[in-house]
Amino acid sequence: MKLFNKFFQLLAFLILLAGCSAKQENVVRINLGAEPQALDPRKARDLQSMTLAKMFFEGLTRLNKEEKAELALAEKVDISEDKKTYTFYLRSASWSSGEPVTAQDFVDAWTQVLDPRFPADQAFQLYVIKNAKAAKEGKVTADQIGVKALDTMTLQLELQYPIPYFLELTALPIYFPVSQKIDQAGSKTVVGNGPFILKEWRHNDLLRVVKNPAYWDASHVKLKEIHLLMVAEDTELKMFEKGELDWAGSPISVLPVGSLASLKKGGNLQVKPFLATYFFRTNVESAPFDHPLMRKAFAEAIQRSEIIEHVTQGGQLPATGLLPPSLTMQEGPYFADGDIEKARLDFEQALQAMNLTRQQVPPISLMYVTGERNHLIAQAVQEQWRHVLGVKVELQAVERKVFFDRVSKKNFQLAAGNWTADFKDGMNFLEVFKFKAGGSNNTAWENPRYQELLDQALEEGQSSERQKIFRECESILMKEMPIIPLFHYTMLYVANPKVKDVVLSSLGSIDFKWAYVDQ
Repeated sequence: MKLFNKFFQLLAFLILLAGCSAKQENVVRINLGAEPQALDPRKARDLQSMTLAKMFFEGLTRLNKEEKAELALAEKVDISEDKKTYTFYLRSASWSSGEPVTAQDFVDAWTQVLDPRFPADQAFQLYVIKNAKAAKEGKVTADQIGVKALDTMTLQLELQYPIPYFLELTALPIYFPVSQKIDQAGSKTVVGNGPFILKEWRHNDLLRVVKNPAYWDASHVKLKEIHLLMVAEDTELKMFEKGELDWAGSPISVLPVGSLASLKKGGNLQVKPFLATYFFRTNVESAPFDHPLMRKAFAEAIQRSEIIEHVTQGGQLPATGLLPPSLTMQEGPYFADGDIEKARLDFEQALQAMNLTRQQVPPISLMYVTGERNHLIAQAVQEQWRHVLGVKVELQAVERKVFFDRVSKKNFQLAAGNWTADFKDGMNFLEVFKFKAGGSNNTAWENPRYQELLDQALEEGQSSERQKIFRECESILMKEMPIIPLFHYTMLYVANPKVKDVVLSSLGSIDFKWAYVDQ
């Protein structure tokens, strides 16, 4: 009898232990899709790299659960009366290697980004700092940039202009510090200061991320691990339905178009507004897109409403401008969606201006990142251009790494792309195309009046006059058409209801700092 009782006591203990282990597991599994482009926050450009940067690193500020910028590594900030000088007082924090995070780590990281030889597509986000742009162009030395460490824990920045959204900017990866000791040693180990650290990297298969015990706010990090898999979009949804993933779709990946109707019907599809625009970049130095009328003809020939209804199927909005509706004072469309007659007229006028016949139009190619939705969009547009303009367009689906390499080298004619807001202001979209040498422009287009207007907007604060300036800028962009807008995004995803407090921002970022699994 005693033996029998001991058996049941042992059994009860094992069941309790198993229950405790399940509760302690607290692991979330998501899909990264492919190998990350960069783990260095100074080089992060795409959403995958940005998401990882925010796991492994942290800057002076961070967006909180309400999508507002709050102090992070900065414990306190003083702002001068003219709002051009910011003095940040750092809290005690350390790198995952055990070394302390210092003000000089910020200064060194930013001066490296602004070195003309350092590849950083997002460097333009630092141009609000005094002499930052001049430093990137090699016109001034690094010691003339408006940043300095007053002491180990005090950082001071001087801005070119008062920027009302500057504390939102400092939450971006390009503003994150980097461990200079590790960086100078050339180590490939990711040494971060964020809520998570990289534990394991099986290339083209898995990134295993664990809680960083050295993080200054570790008490609020509840997840034990995050497993980031690298599978195709159709495989991702199948794994989610089997319970092998906790999240599928936006913002990191795309749900298969063919699944959207059934997900909607089942009530599983989650939809959230997204400050992002899908467009085609044109290479304005590549014929026939070296003429604005030709670019306009291709833009006018696209029937966006049909693409949204039959291809993307996610409640997206047709885009006849760059800025999402909530960020613009656009009084009406800059051009009509699917204006077939106007497209044909502009196409003929472009041919005459370029002394070309229809038969002499150079071969045209549209490049995009491999993926079902991109391919279906490209096919739809290819057919619309053939029907309206009588041109044949070759489709080129390439892997993500190849795509970004070719775009950065302007080795394309048309390239599918998008821009997602880093902060809730029209400047964030418009300034991408301010300089043709800018890291993310990649169209070879620039316009002196456009540049002049954006400079004026910087001095206008948050006034209504600033919004009028943005409208004029956008009208210039749509008149010369270096980009052809298609639609404004929505975020479409499915999620495990047991995963709580994931912060999904309309800026397209996903933050697991506060997340946990409700057992």
